[in-house]
Amino acid sequence: MGEKRRKPPQKKRGKFIAIIVLLIIIFGSTGIFGFNYFIGKMLEPVGQGDTVNVEIEDGAVISDVAELLAKNNLIRDVFAFELLAKKENVANQIQSGYYAFNPAESAQQILDRLVSGDVADASVTIPEGRNISEFAQILEDQNICDADAFIEETKKVSVYQKEYPILSSIPLEQKDGVSRSLEGYLYPDTYRFSPNTEPSEVVKAMLDRFVEVYDKDYLARTKEMNKTVDEIVIMASIVELETKLVEDKANAASVFYNRIADGMPLQSDITVDYARGEKTAVLTTAETQYESPYNTYLHTGLPFGPICSFGETSLEAALYPANTNYLYFVADMETGKIHFNETYEEHLADVKTYMGN
Repeated sequence: MGEKRRKPPQKKRGKFIAIIVLLIIIFGSTGIFGFNYFIGKMLEPVGQGDTVNVEIEDGAVISDVAELLAKNNLIRDVFAFELLAKKENVANQIQSGYYAFNPAESAQQILDRLVSGDVADASVTIPEGRNISEFAQILEDQNICDADAFIEETKKVSVYQKEYPILSSIPLEQKDGVSRSLEGYLYPDTYRFSPNTEPSEVVKAMLDRFVEVYDKDYLARTKEMNKTVDEIVIMASIVELETKLVEDKANAASVFYNRIADGMPLQSDITVDYARGEKTAVLTTAETQYESPYNTYLHTGLPFGPICSFGETSLEAALYPANTNYLYFVADMETGKIHFNETYEEHLADVKTYMGN
């Protein structure tokens, strides 16, 4: 980081400006030349340093803007900046919003950006395997939108179903008092948003990306499997959290499909974690009895809804599972590698090997 230069006190600067003005009066053209030179120097970049985010509030006058820029060590002199804006007749054309300025920019460059409204967009990455609550916190931490407001927006399933037909298979009815949201349909990716973006704009951007990924080929495959989009999304979300390595995803999906076909509960710990709202390395027997339509120890078939947003490799595994007879798997706690078995006896042996007692 560059060393910040201390901003001269306003009173001293004011006295210095007064002296310059007095010199102009005394020395005429020579003084004018000196004054212009002084102003030019005051409009040069402050120096090197980290980018600084500032908010220009709606209705802020040029003096307020100049003071804010000086406070953040982005301009050398308040008076010089105001003079520049008035000289170019743009003092009343400053646009509000969030800006990202660098001390290496000149006062002219900063002014030009303020007039053009070159506001800063924040780049935010939503990782795969996160749920809506985790999305919301990431967005709030980066000042994009309020976490609670975002969560509330994702509950408006019926509203978004009208604009996005791909959401049509999400049930609107509650199950055991639990309602569905857009969980699983907000695609994890890197996005650019302005600070204080409306939650609806964020949701739409993520849904638009989901539609791009879940393209017509995937939709055709969904129909070929005689599944709904919602069923595939739920399966993909489970595969996402149950697997660490891409090479294990198709086999993991096959295990869950095989168990459903045999009428066996999925017994996926991560679905219970989602129901309980906390993540546990290994569930206790009591924890597996937590009552929820998401608990796949208590209920057969898929859970009531997705448990996270997934990447495309998990989606492909849900759509193109491996052709196996596997019914069990256990992950090596150290490497994340999954070991698959057809029989319970083989499974118990692997549990002892890779998880101990």
